[in-house]
Amino acid sequence: MENNLEFIDIKIDSGVCTITMNRVEKRNAINSQFVIELCSAWDIVDNDDEIRVAVLKSADTSVFSAGADLKELIPLFRNEIDPQNKFDELIQDINYSRKFVRKDKVRTKPLIGVASGYCLAGGFELLLCCDFRLIEENTIVGYPESTIGLLPVWGGISRIGQVVSRAKALEILLDSKNISVHELKNLGVVNDIFQLKNIDNIQQEYIDKILNSTPKAVELLMKNIDKVQTVDINESFLLEEEMFRDLI
Repeated sequence: MENNLEFIDIKIDSGVCTITMNRVEKRNAINSQFVIELCSAWDIVDNDDEIRVAVLKSADTSVFSAGADLKELIPLFRNEIDPQNKFDELIQDINYSRKFVRKDKVRTKPLIGVASGYCLAGGFELLLCCDFRLIEENTIVGYPESTIGLLPVWGGISRIGQVVSRAKALEILLDSKNISVHELKNLGVVNDIFQLKNIDNIQQEYIDKILNSTPKAVELLMKNIDKVQTVDINESFLLEEEMFRDLI
């Protein structure tokens, strides 16, 4: 599939949409154009009926994303500089930031994040916005934002805070420059750890897990799994029964 995006490459094949971040000369640093282009990729996934699963990865396995472009994006958000282009103007709308990290709505097509190299700050938040999170064993991952007066508010606080204990969440969210990927797996933050030589195999394993399931079953789970985790057990039982009625 052809696209006119500069930093995001999109390929669709056999129901799989591979979204490849390709601003590698800047370590996939996130600026306003990067945000808007990734939002466009989410639209393609949502609106193409042939797509059943998406994969988010980097064009260079040495870096997933090093986070926000501190020279471009942060001064813009702080109103220290005026918008320089159409992307800077668009990102003034908070809805784009929400959509960028998939805060904006419940999505029914699973997204698999495949991270290696550097996965820091906003890059870590991008991984956490994925439904399945795969991480290479030597990945440098963490949230260093608090050391420069920022916080991981692209979903990082909420997605970590909902999964781990309060004490561990604070440990991760305050000045964490290199969290153990094995600890993240034990905490349930990531799904799997892989060696770089096995990156294609582990990615395909999760793709197959989704494609081998019926589209309706996947859709119902995607719509309801967050509800199951937030209601009491009796409400959850009722929700299961409602899902079964929808399924049949």
